[in-house]
Amino acid sequence: MTCSAYLLIGNIFASEDLPKSVTEQNQHFLKIWESAIGFYRIWIIHMGRRYGFFNAFAQILEPVSSDELAESLRLAKKPVATWCDVAYSLGLLRRIGSKYFLPKEIVPLVCDEEDIRFIGGLASYLALRSLDFNLFDDLFRNEEVPKVQRHLDQASYEGTLFDHTAFIKLILPKEPNLQKLLVYGANVIDIGSGSGNWSLKMARLFPNSSFLGIDPNERSVEKARKRAEELGLKNVEFKVSKAESIEIAKQFDVIYFGEVLYLIKDSIKVLKKCYNALKKNGSLIVCEGLIDD
Repeated sequence: MTCSAYLLIGNIFASEDLPKSVTEQNQHFLKIWESAIGFYRIWIIHMGRRYGFFNAFAQILEPVSSDELAESLRLAKKPVATWCDVAYSLGLLRRIGSKYFLPKEIVPLVCDEEDIRFIGGLASYLALRSLDFNLFDDLFRNEEVPKVQRHLDQASYEGTLFDHTAFIKLILPKEPNLQKLLVYGANVIDIGSGSGNWSLKMARLFPNSSFLGIDPNERSVEKARKRAEELGLKNVEFKVSKAESIEIAKQFDVIYFGEVLYLIKDSIKVLKKCYNALKKNGSLIVCEGLIDD
């Protein structure tokens, strides 16, 4: 069954022409049905970013056929045609005859990672995390938390793109004292830095400040170090360390937790330790998504 057929059936079940009693009984059905469509949408967006479809459409001024798109990206024609058809069914693409184009209002949502409206990273995060769902078997059958999650690093990178843009473009402008301190030069530590995305962005924006990222994952730290070297950044370094065991020998102007505090077992102890390591008038920043106040 094609995605278009799924959407049509969903519309039938949601129709106002059905008896009221039937439509009320179908509300739960529709919620599950819409979730299934949402799963399709998540993966279509992720593939559109992964294989460069969205960026290609954004750079092309005129509608193109799926074959032309495939040729420009050097990809197989049949799967690209299928992707275009499904993306069109989901409203992500528009079509004139046999040619497709990306609506202007969709471009900042899936193409521009520096735009505050960008949400493509969240879709990629959810798609990548779903690839590790088989690990739930060990958790539910044996109460074993898997030590290796193959797609966690890349998923975390994608999932925090919005957080970092929001911090830089929304939060910092509202904190002039913090922004001024970063401009003149601040000591900053990034707890749970992962592959270093936040620290690297900040190090480029504020060359007079120094940044230290710590993370227990050696692979992530190595990746962060490599990216810092490729970017030629001298004001950022990364170390392998756990937040619980870190001994903060010097004081910092800024301590940053980005999507990591919920993973720390003794978060209160860590927060107290970090608070004591703050300089006078320093800032302790906690950014956590998808949780209540």
